Amino acid sequence: MSSVLPRGRFTRSVAVLAGGTALGQAITVLVSPVLTRLYSPEDFGVLAVYSSILGILSVVASWRYELAIPLPEKDEDAINLLALSLGIVVLMSLLVSFGLWHLSDQIVRWAKVPALRPYVWLLPIGLLLVGSYQVFNYWAVRKHAFSSIARTKLYQGFGTAFSQIGGGFLTSGPLGLIIGQIVGQCAGIITLVKLYRNHENSLEFDFAKCTNLAKRYRRFPMLSTWPAFVNAVGTQLPVIALSAAHGTQVTGWFSLAIKVFAFPLSIISVSTSQVLMGQAATYKRLPRELQLLFWKVIRQQCLLGLPLLLLIPINPVIFPLIFGQEWRTSGIYAAIWLPSLVATFIATPTGAFLDVLERQDIFLLREAFRVAILGGVAAVSVLLKVKPLIMLSMLSGATVIFAFIYAWLSLYAIKREG
Repeated sequence: MSSVLPRGRFTRSVAVLAGGTALGQAITVLVSPVLTRLYSPEDFGVLAVYSSILGILSVVASWRYELAIPLPEKDEDAINLLALSLGIVVLMSLLVSFGLWHLSDQIVRWAKVPALRPYVWLLPIGLLLVGSYQVFNYWAVRKHAFSSIARTKLYQGFGTAFSQIGGGFLTSGPLGLIIGQIVGQCAGIITLVKLYRNHENSLEFDFAKCTNLAKRYRRFPMLSTWPAFVNAVGTQLPVIALSAAHGTQVTGWFSLAIKVFAFPLSIISVSTSQVLMGQAATYKRLPRELQLLFWKVIRQQCLLGLPLLLLIPINPVIFPLIFGQEWRTSGIYAAIWLPSLVATFIATPTGAFLDVLERQDIFLLREAFRVAILGGVAAVSVLLKVKPLIMLSMLSGATVIFAFIYAWLSLYAIKREG
């Protein structure tokens, strides 16, 4: 296996992470034809709304302190940051539990997903698991244990797939899908906890030091939390808007279209972004070179992404053959949404330039644009009471427009360096 991986520590690490993530996601996609025959579109819609809410909450699960774990020189400090992050995850899970105890009915009515009501109590559990995974993941990053992280992606894929299949035979409704997702998170955490215990079972938590480190790295919750939260809201808007306007069946059809196309494309985009950051950092003070690199990435992504548009006319035919006749509408939704996925795929890696140039202000502006554009289109769609196909077409067009803005802001930041 090692002989086929790229040479060089950085590129090799990216290949290991991307490979593990790709295989883990591939497992969940490959079992989809089985799941679509065990669960209804409404069940998938409930899972999509659950996952969207959890995705928004998870970005602030530890107030972004987990990002600081790889930074201290001493492992003792990193362990105290890990303990601080885990403590905040537990606190946030308790706060979410308390909030849902009082507001769950209002949330279900707002999202127009009454079928989610019996499963709302699983949100704090999901948050605890996702938040804990993120914390231990950054400990693994600190130890350069990228192969261990890749294994967790595989375990999550297998755990989720088999649990959801088993749940489909044992239970009715979306419970099996949600429990399967939770089981997948557990499978990933166990591996990372073992890694932590193997490395540092002799070092102890120090409350006073933990408090000092919270002050030392306070810029993470102060400056990183809101941009990440706004990004999560913007990313999850289409699912939440479709659910609120048209219910779980439409959301379920849409979620399958995303699962088939968006996840594979996102893996390539994330891997490209990671490699791009390494190259862009070398040219940080050379705007001309950064511009050349920007257009090189755009051309590369276009060559990879644009051919997918040829699938638009055949999606409505392929989906019912693979996933069952009940999912023909999902193929139509995939055809409508594919241009937005390709545009996002082309633009996303250019966001790495903002990280390299430390332009968090433009990052926040960009995400505000995302929420404003998609939120505005969603609001107009709801007010006009348009049909699902029209609403999805409007959201797809808005996403394509935002992709151009996304890339342009990165190019703007590069030119400003000159």
